[in-house]
Amino acid sequence: MGIFGGPKRAVFKPSVYETSKRPRRMPRWLMLLMFGVVLGAGGLLFLQTSYGPKRLTVLESQQLTNELNSVTLERQRLRAQLDEATRALEAERASRDKLESDLVQARQALEPLRKELDLFADAMPADPRGGPLGVSAANFDSQDGQLAYHVLLMREPPWDETFKGVMQLTVEGRHANGRYETLMLDPIPVSLQRYEHVQGTAPLPEGYSARRVTVRVFDPNEKQQAMRILIVRRP
Repeated sequence: MGIFGGPKRAVFKPSVYETSKRPRRMPRWLMLLMFGVVLGAGGLLFLQTSYGPKRLTVLESQQLTNELNSVTLERQRLRAQLDEATRALEAERASRDKLESDLVQARQALEPLRKELDLFADAMPADPRGGPLGVSAANFDSQDGQLAYHVLLMREPPWDETFKGVMQLTVEGRHANGRYETLMLDPIPVSLQRYEHVQGTAPLPEGYSARRVTVRVFDPNEKQQAMRILIVRRP
């Protein structure tokens, strides 16, 4: 009992067998570390989302794969075309080399013939009228309304420049009714250095019989360079 007669409050006394423990909190440095990790991860995610490469969807990835396959196939096709073009070029080169070799052989084979032709030209009689250009020989044949002609033109040296001009044939003859007429045929282009064989046929009027032909050669300035009258051979 107390002084005033009231009951006393019992005072708590810890037991000798009990131990008192204070609650332990997370260290401050660990909290700062975790906060930094979370903040860094968030920042990295923000940077990747805002400024990093765009993430492709499944459809976009499939489309990109298809385009890559198409590019690969196109490259293979172009490569095949390039190989084919290379083989064709090599074949063309081989063909060109063969043609050049054949040309050299043909020139070598023609060299003796050229020398024989030069000897033939030296032996041919010159135009009786003389001059730097002449009609050395000619054959004319009149049959079936056609005049066949073969004229040999020859030049005196030098032969470094090619002569270009025209040959004019003037035909004299009679018609079937006995009427005499002179025909001037179309000009024939000629080009020669030392000599040239001019051959061909020209139409004549029906029933016309050619007797003789006058051969004239003109230069580009229409100046006469050669002239000769020859008889037409009859069948």
